Amino acid sequence: MATLATPPDPSPSPSPSPSPTTSNSDRSALILYGTETGTSQDLAHELSRTLTRLRFSPVDVLALDDLITSTSTSTSPSSYSSIQTLLQTYTLTLITLSTTGQGDFPNNARKFWQFLLRRKLGPTTLHGVNYALVGLGDSSYLKFNWAARKLGKRLGQLGARAVVEACEADEQGDEGVEGSYLQWVAGLRDRVLELWPLSEGVEVLGEEVEVQERWKLGVGVRQSAGANGFSHVNGAGVNGRGGKEQQAGPPMADSFPAVLEVNDRATPASHWQDVRFMKLRASGQHDYLPGDAIAVMPENMAEDVETLIKQLKWDDVADVPLTLQSNTAPAVGRPSLQKPPLDLEPGQQITLRTLLTKYLDINAIPRRSFFATIARYTSDEMHRERLLEFTDPQYLDEYFDYATRPRRGIIEVLQEFDTVHIPWEQCINIFPMLRARQFSIASAYHDTPSGETVFELLIAIVKYRTVIKRIRQGVCTRYLAKLPVGTELRVALRREGRIADRSEIAETNHILIGAGTGLAPLRALVHEKELRSLGRSSTMLIFGCRNRDSDYFFSEEWASTTARWPRFQLVPAFSRDQATKVYVQDQIRDHGETIASMMQDGRTVVIVCGASGQMPKAVRQALIDVLAQNGQWRMLPEEAEEYVADMEKRGRYKQETWS
Repeated sequence: MATLATPPDPSPSPSPSPSPTTSNSDRSALILYGTETGTSQDLAHELSRTLTRLRFSPVDVLALDDLITSTSTSTSPSSYSSIQTLLQTYTLTLITLSTTGQGDFPNNARKFWQFLLRRKLGPTTLHGVNYALVGLGDSSYLKFNWAARKLGKRLGQLGARAVVEACEADEQGDEGVEGSYLQWVAGLRDRVLELWPLSEGVEVLGEEVEVQERWKLGVGVRQSAGANGFSHVNGAGVNGRGGKEQQAGPPMADSFPAVLEVNDRATPASHWQDVRFMKLRASGQHDYLPGDAIAVMPENMAEDVETLIKQLKWDDVADVPLTLQSNTAPAVGRPSLQKPPLDLEPGQQITLRTLLTKYLDINAIPRRSFFATIARYTSDEMHRERLLEFTDPQYLDEYFDYATRPRRGIIEVLQEFDTVHIPWEQCINIFPMLRARQFSIASAYHDTPSGETVFELLIAIVKYRTVIKRIRQGVCTRYLAKLPVGTELRVALRREGRIADRSEIAETNHILIGAGTGLAPLRALVHEKELRSLGRSSTMLIFGCRNRDSDYFFSEEWASTTARWPRFQLVPAFSRDQATKVYVQDQIRDHGETIASMMQDGRTVVIVCGASGQMPKAVRQALIDVLAQNGQWRMLPEEAEEYVADMEKRGRYKQETWS
């Protein structure tokens, strides 16, 4: 069995004595995160509460790249002018880091990684820095937790000391990320108390004690107050001072405006799934390559926002101008690093309704920490006990059975635990933030006469019935499906999932395997090859769908491509058009001789795209089988497996999947 690839040197083992500090007056922590989907950020804030209970103060939380920004723009004393000096001022540094794409760092962690790679840094640069690392990844990828492993190795090279072994959390694990994380954080807690014991008479704060958050919401302007004492923002979004209420959504790095030109359903109305073909047009040139994605910031539906407002009895304050207010004073002699959870200008006002619509993910599947927090806001003892059960590591299966498996959202939880009354002032600390969703581009970049850039997308609108017989819908796809043509969106290009570079496309043969909307990046690659290298290399596209007449996307286009490109071969797999189901792995075996010969050609790259889970595993096994049974050199099964593993290491077997 092929094993997961690892960096040459794994992250170092924990040091037996990482210069512990025993004084309670010097128990400071810095928690850094790198994330694309928000999971690492959520864990970072969980760790912040854990260390606060262990009497660490201050505990600063920020993105890895924000550390670069903080030190480069800081007006603080010169002792904080460099990253390495700043890190050394904290008792403990914790890092939560996701791996994205093909073993890449998340977008908000790359500047920090580039800083660590500078040649002038030496083996004592981070001497005195004590750290612990949590990596989040997906073991269906070859480069599982690659970013965290590389970071751990580099920190060790620069002299930093790990206080515990790194946690490698796996999304594909039986208990998801939670299982390994819970075991790890229990060990971290014990190790921290061992290295930095509390003074006599000082105790760890219990879980029942509410940890004071750094920020809260407060009322902005009290002018022309209504009967409830609040001034309401009118329909134009102008407050009593004549200032503008924040109505745009949260900023997105490197974003630009794009107009929705096409929003057509690509499946018949009778089909069980609504799949959209969308076309966006943006001014200027935004070059992209196959596998690149468009990131879109969604909004919650007005009816969901209203449901939550009424459930929590926030009607009186829903349209009142609010501002962010600090809950704590900055530590004496230490720069204030932690950014507020909302990117608002000082004094900028925003309403609760806008927050719930554009900033907070009110439909998310809640994490365990959510249950622990809301348990403090109910007077019903039975509800409190049940909520706390979901947070107990020994009842992890209870949490999965209630929240994860049935896909219960936050609104549903609050409706069922209807005695919970969350203070509106704390909503930014309790609800997760909305995150941009990424969709693979289904077209190739090309110059247009107008100098604009066109992006084509193939998007499945997420809507399904859960195991508890409730309809669940995807936040972003539901939002996109309702958008009329002509709507202007703010979007961003994301390149983490890139599957091909322009320089290699012309001479490379490709075996492209995809199912459903996994066709999008493969179509982009076919278009790119047609534009740059028609006829110079071979391409086989194996595409799986249910029916020829329902979700055989771009069927007419494929017929035209086949007619004008002799070295292009399309192999569809229709799983529901006949009594015996046919999947992509079946077509791989049926075309084994051709596929094995192509794979044994050093110029061939295999690319697999689609949903994570069984499909990528079945495809990999089918490719191993055909190598063992066909081709110029028939292999033993273990040799075939090693051959595929070697293709992965050399970048000739790529996988871009999503859940």
